[in-house]
Amino acid sequence: MTLFARLSWFYAKHMGKSILYVGTYTFWFIMLMMRFLIRQYDSFGKTDYGNFVGEMTLIVQAAMLLFMVFFYKLFSDEYRFGANLLFAGSLRITALKIAALLANHLLFLAFFTSLQVVLVWQFYRTWSLPFSSLYTETISYIVAYWLLPLVFAFFLGIFTALLFGKSRLSFAWMVIIWLAIGPVNTQLFSRYFQRLPFSDVRSLFYIGPLNMDDVFRDVIGYNVSLPTYMKLLFWILTSMMAVWAILWKTARTTKEKAAIIIGVTLLLAGDAWVFPHICTGSKLVFSYADLDQENDFYRTHNPTISPSTLRYSIERYDIQLEAKNSVHAKVKATLRQIQGNTLSFVLYHHFSLKQITDQTGKQLPFIQQGDVITVKRSSNRLTDEWTFEYQMNDSAQIPVSPRYLFLPSDFSWLPTKADHAPFAFVNVHSSPAPVSMQPSHPIHYTLSFHGTVPFYTNLPLRSDGMYEGVVSSGITAIAGMFLKERIGPWQIVYPADWSNLEQDWSVFERHVRRIHHDTVQMFGLKGVKLPTNIVLLAPHGEQRSVYRSDHLLLQIDTPYSLHSQEGTLMYLPEILTEGLLWKETHSSRQKEVFQALLTRWFQQQLALPYSGGDLTFDVALSVDSPDGKTEEELRQLFGEYERLSDRKKQKFLALWYKQIKEGADDSWEKTIQLIRMVREGQT
Repeated sequence: MTLFARLSWFYAKHMGKSILYVGTYTFWFIMLMMRFLIRQYDSFGKTDYGNFVGEMTLIVQAAMLLFMVFFYKLFSDEYRFGANLLFAGSLRITALKIAALLANHLLFLAFFTSLQVVLVWQFYRTWSLPFSSLYTETISYIVAYWLLPLVFAFFLGIFTALLFGKSRLSFAWMVIIWLAIGPVNTQLFSRYFQRLPFSDVRSLFYIGPLNMDDVFRDVIGYNVSLPTYMKLLFWILTSMMAVWAILWKTARTTKEKAAIIIGVTLLLAGDAWVFPHICTGSKLVFSYADLDQENDFYRTHNPTISPSTLRYSIERYDIQLEAKNSVHAKVKATLRQIQGNTLSFVLYHHFSLKQITDQTGKQLPFIQQGDVITVKRSSNRLTDEWTFEYQMNDSAQIPVSPRYLFLPSDFSWLPTKADHAPFAFVNVHSSPAPVSMQPSHPIHYTLSFHGTVPFYTNLPLRSDGMYEGVVSSGITAIAGMFLKERIGPWQIVYPADWSNLEQDWSVFERHVRRIHHDTVQMFGLKGVKLPTNIVLLAPHGEQRSVYRSDHLLLQIDTPYSLHSQEGTLMYLPEILTEGLLWKETHSSRQKEVFQALLTRWFQQQLALPYSGGDLTFDVALSVDSPDGKTEEELRQLFGEYERLSDRKKQKFLALWYKQIKEGADDSWEKTIQLIRMVREGQT
């Protein structure tokens, strides 16, 4: 042990004096401080503080290569100048030297990483981010993506020194390994890696975030999971095994050779234990390939549900959500006015239905095909109580785990009476849009949630973990990384990486109230009040709103402050009016053009920047595959529209909306004729 201590002290002094080693930490520290300064004086007002740590990805990649070079030079220099001959030339001495170097490297890493964590935390406090799990989860991210790659760099440098000695080939080798396995490859070959689902074993070959600008999502948190750590642990164990195996050439005795064989075997067993964990449990919301697979599912699956299987009504739901090792749901649905022996329900296809029992406890036969569940029953009762038990599996579209849930009210996370799937394509250029699944009539709900993370639902709280109420149009259930704040009459649920809302809320509130009021007045909407419960979360980067009688789900993905005109407020007209005017997905091809003109009208009224480019071009893009005639009609429509006064534009939009809702034949000629009639005062 005395020899190990002497070696440790020797290497500590050498590392502390090294310009390359200490300079790498200094470079890292300076770049972090520069990021602080850039954010402090950012003229664009960027506030997505959760993604702030992702901005250091390139710096970590550079530091990894520099550390590889340092440890290669240190170890290869010893062998070149015969320093190893100062000790007995045995496996034990070499192993002790590597262990001493590693111990010092880990101590330096622990100190500087802890210092960086403190600095990042102080940065969050400077920008008034309330203390939450964001702070502790930031440590997890820094360990996974900043610290562990630099531990990996140590073994790669040592292995290169043992493999090549003092050779110029070693530098080419290190660059190749750095490009092939290091975190830099995720950036350089992002198009390739984005095509790989997290379950693909080839995902083992990237150890950095897929997108350094998107490492944090609302509700879900950082792109860090058990497989993230397991992937890095796999490569660290593999590099340790390579170092230990190449020491075979220093072994002189049978005992030393046996030690190498045992060490390699143990490390190989460690890799074998780690490997199965690499492809399971990742946060799929960050996976581009998994999201594409989900989109493809809805391109090819358009279920046909027979109206004869929907002759029933749902009066009540009693829901139990348990989020421990996995997420399980037990939902008792009280059915009324049942006709027929075969009933259909819609339930998201990633939720695995285990069993259905009736009120007597008898199991009912069912078939789950995609999003549709078909149930057979033998009784002729007009009323019944069926209990659905299912596991809620995580997916790229609907994030579900013991650490996070995002279940909006218009989604079929409960067995729902509906004649359509929960998502549909309305534009070939886009992703599938959610289609409202909830009926408008009141339903009595009880909901119990058993989990360890913050939870929100629009149901009133009755007791600890128990919620109950009568609600129209469904309930929202959200768990994970978010905060709640009350400002005046408003109860606001917002992302954990946002700063305190109070200073920005007044401007944002004024615009929300104005757009809501003017839309209701312009289109004669009845009984549409603005809820005081507002949920500002968008885990997928969506831009949409879902109005309910008791809460407004406003999914506005913005990296800027709430009062930013260019980054936030200019998108509000489109998001709010879409949710107010189109409760369900509308198939009319004129809807998108209508929305483009309505959004522009509101932006002009509120003196907001326009969120697009040339309006004629944007309007043309709103129509799938427009032919030459359609493009000409759209140019004519826009020209006629621009000649209207503001008052007549408002009148035309109101009449056009009514025409679309009444199921007009999508004739652009009739729409142009309507504009001319408004201009000439004939309506």
